[in-house]
Amino acid sequence: MNVSTAHHNGLLPEKFSEPEMLNSLADGVYITDMNRKILFWNHAAERITGWNSEEVVGKSCYDNLLCHVDKDGHCLCGHDTCPLHRSIVTNQPSSEPVLVFAQCKSQHRLPVEVSVAPLKSNTGEIIGGIEVFRDLRHDMHDLMRAKTIQEQSLASQLPSDRRVDIQMVYQSRDIIGGDFYRVEQLSANRYAILVADAIGHGMAAALYTMQLRMLWDDHRDKLNSPAFFMRTMNRRLHGLVHDAGFFATATYVLYDATCGHIRCVRAGHPSPIIFRGDLKAEAMGQPQSALGMWPDAQYTEFQAQLAPGDMLLMYTDGATEIFDTDDTMLDQGGLIQLAADQMAAEPNHQLNLNLLAEKLLAASNQIHLADDLTLLKLRRVA
Repeated sequence: MNVSTAHHNGLLPEKFSEPEMLNSLADGVYITDMNRKILFWNHAAERITGWNSEEVVGKSCYDNLLCHVDKDGHCLCGHDTCPLHRSIVTNQPSSEPVLVFAQCKSQHRLPVEVSVAPLKSNTGEIIGGIEVFRDLRHDMHDLMRAKTIQEQSLASQLPSDRRVDIQMVYQSRDIIGGDFYRVEQLSANRYAILVADAIGHGMAAALYTMQLRMLWDDHRDKLNSPAFFMRTMNRRLHGLVHDAGFFATATYVLYDATCGHIRCVRAGHPSPIIFRGDLKAEAMGQPQSALGMWPDAQYTEFQAQLAPGDMLLMYTDGATEIFDTDDTMLDQGGLIQLAADQMAAEPNHQLNLNLLAEKLLAASNQIHLADDLTLLKLRRVA
């Protein structure tokens, strides 16, 4: 169904400008109303997905048509997760394309690069949304291989220890990302935990996480001395990549499960947060030089004690550098409030990291989080 037909049938309101020129684009384009009912579907959208205009115009984009999912298979057709819907309600176009997987008429999943924007009338009223998508199937093979390699490097065996509960959530902004984490049991009672964030995101940052994994393995013998380990990591990283202007922030924690003792070093990284049994929050440690910036940087350990029921939350700045519709940053205080509110409503004050990640997105003014996100909690059980 072309645009003129849509106008004549009353599907496309007169306040929409005639978009026939969109049929000349090589990228797929569709327009929806405020309820995501499809009003226009261009020729490239037909070619890319196999869905013709007559099959989709007049239906909602979430009506078992495109069935968008993200790179991890999560459905994107809900209100808080749909890029187009979030663009409409936040009045914000996407600043960068978003990778999603659309369902073709053949039922195959197709990787597409999506850009979205609210659609406005001549008076500035938001009257719908527009989505432009590009076929990425020819670029995806190597990226998926890189994703597999990175996942293997990040894989950590979480402990099976009744005294401690360690859980984590990792969400890369792109197929591959620049956050890095390690959890390793050093002995019957000691656990080494590193959460790091390589500068930038995407392919370049992901390659630097490989350097961090190599340095972790090379200097595992120093993990029982947090300050010495971080000094060594810094010196080696600076020697490897300082000419490229690369650096990483990191927090390293050594935890003793026999008594709940924590030894911590921060290298330019957001402060870990301790939630006590009464949900009072305490920031831990002082910022010190990021890894790789200065070859002779010195690092100081900070210590704390967890009582049974206390929890340590470690995270990357993707959890705090989130801006709302007033362009106010969530910051650490906002993260603490979101976590505390959730724990207050849960039996035994448990923190659900997946739910926390959803609340972080809901608090933002973006269609997706602007950076990679890592959340890791360590709770002393006994």
